[in-house]
Amino acid sequence: MHRFFLPSIEHPVLAADEAHHCIHVLRLKLGDTVNVFDGRGHEAQAHIAEIARDSVRLSILQHSSTAPLPCRITLAQAIPKKSMDLIVQKAAELGVTSIVPLVSERTLVQLNEDSKKLDRWREIALDACKQCGNNWLPEIQSPKTARDFLNSLGLFDLKLIASLQPDARPLKQILSSAPTLHESRRPAATARQRGESSTTAERPHPPTVLLLIGPEGDFTPAELSLAKSEGCLPLSLGPLVLRAETAALYTLSILHHELQDR
Repeated sequence: MHRFFLPSIEHPVLAADEAHHCIHVLRLKLGDTVNVFDGRGHEAQAHIAEIARDSVRLSILQHSSTAPLPCRITLAQAIPKKSMDLIVQKAAELGVTSIVPLVSERTLVQLNEDSKKLDRWREIALDACKQCGNNWLPEIQSPKTARDFLNSLGLFDLKLIASLQPDARPLKQILSSAPTLHESRRPAATARQRGESSTTAERPHPPTVLLLIGPEGDFTPAELSLAKSEGCLPLSLGPLVLRAETAALYTLSILHHELQDR
């Protein structure tokens, strides 16, 4: 079933690009059934009640809500030369809460005030959510320099920065040694009754995670030092040097597997 973005399900009218796509691309007709979502966890099934020149009025049939994922992940990604579109698309599919494009000292792409890249990334994230069924649209923040971002970090329960330096540790090791921020998903007594270890029963589950991924050539030593001074843990992605897009998607996939099961 075709799926559209509707900013307010209380006002069920498709307009602008969504109406154009419905009328002129998909050529849907009166009475056709569609799905809509508002990007804030709400979804509805509706049928087309009226078609105008540049708008489509819907009649809501039924609606539902989707709870957010247990862990809110922010991806702070130094903008690579070619693959930021792919990173935004796949990060939205993997359920990240927010994406912060970073301009680091080694970033080859520079953004100016007239750039349309931010609008493009937001459109890519929206299309990804339509395709994969994610009812939570990630926030695509305005680009920031790595230094400005690190100097104004908000509160995160776990902060990670991908690093090629010798002090970087594997993600599995970091997660296993992280402080337990949530109670066990199952009571410890129940776990003991089933013969499970206390380590399994009390698996760490940070509610918020920040992941920083560098550009081609990695973050500079000064940027890494600043990140560590702000509490970011150096993260090793293995013995091979991964491209920026591979590093982001590899790490987000593992975080999704380890932290997002309900």
